Amino acid sequence: MADNKKLKLALYWAASCGGCEIAMVELRKKLLIVDEVAEIVFWPVAVDAKYKDVEAMPDEHIDVCFFNGAIRTSENEHLAHLLR
Repeated sequence: MADNKKLKLALYWAASCGGCEIAMVELRKKLLIVDEVAEIVFWPVAVDAKYKDVEAMPDEHIDVCFFNGAIRTSENEHLAHLLR
């Protein structure tokens, strides 16, 4: 990653209670600090992005992914493969 580029950040909520996602949203103004160094490219709870958007991303496009919860369904598994 070049020094002048922001990190590409993804967050996904699999088989979990959703508490981690809510805690992230409740950071409010602190999320603006994250915005200074990272671009959130996928976060279904807070950003309008679809699975097809992730499928269209080239390999290694996402630098950091917070994958919360267990892989329980084929949908969770599909997203785990896309986001790794």
